[in-house]
Amino acid sequence: MQQAAVPDPELDAFYRRTRYEVDLPDGRLELHIDVPSPGLLAVHRQFNVSCSSFMTGWNPRSVPQTAEKNAAAHERLCARISALGLNYLAGRGHDPKAEWVAEESLLVPGLGLAAARRLAAELDQHAILHAAADATPRLVWIAK
Repeated sequence: MQQAAVPDPELDAFYRRTRYEVDLPDGRLELHIDVPSPGLLAVHRQFNVSCSSFMTGWNPRSVPQTAEKNAAAHERLCARISALGLNYLAGRGHDPKAEWVAEESLLVPGLGLAAARRLAAELDQHAILHAAADATPRLVWIAK
């Protein structure tokens, strides 16, 4: 599965300015696209994995949904990750301009790129973050 084309420069800019946060037992980890993360590398080591994916089920195709629909989508995402036998850490994506409500998200240690793309496509998401062994989160666009 190849990377989808960037759908819109404004949407790309929005994803790139978003603050991606992960709740850790000893605090919060903030991820930045294309910036190596020593904290994420520590998570990889803790879970003995060489990659991770950060994703949400909220607001498919960037269309705002009700709180109830977003909660149900998040539960589906949690269930799908659990069915894969993987752990996850709670997180959220924050719009620094506060134009969007923070989206509940998951960091999934060990979720490879191909599986993450398939799951994001099932959830009708535009994009995810994926980090390989270098623990550098990359923005990955998902084909519709």
